[in-house]
Amino acid sequence: MNDIQLQSFIKADWQSRVGAYMLDAIAAAIVGYMAYFIYGKSNAGWIVFELFFLFNFCIGWKIGQTIGMKLVKIRVVTTEGQPLSWARVIWRYIAFTLSLFSVIGMVWIIFDKEKQGLHDKLAKTYVIKIPAVPKS
Repeated sequence: MNDIQLQSFIKADWQSRVGAYMLDAIAAAIVGYMAYFIYGKSNAGWIVFELFFLFNFCIGWKIGQTIGMKLVKIRVVTTEGQPLSWARVIWRYIAFTLSLFSVIGMVWIIFDKEKQGLHDKLAKTYVIKIPAVPKS
């Protein structure tokens, strides 16, 4: 995707991104509760929850969408409009974790003209809306 094509896409607003994240968190909670019922109060249940969370984001970002992003119809791309490399996925996950804990990294999306959070700036990514396909 070149710059002209990328400019034709609409960057996802803060509400869409929070909605996708909340759906991802709900999916992780469901997996976590299932692991709790299977493994009880052992650390195995917590590990299953954490691994699901990690894999949902990393694999989702690698293919362009997490479970929540697919439902909300948004996707992540590089600032050049390309799919993310594994190195960029890992870097974005680390930066995303820091953004979540600092909160400011996520709030940044609201005020940024490019609608990027701190993790997007660091990983050089955009989250874009998926255009609706016209029915013929």
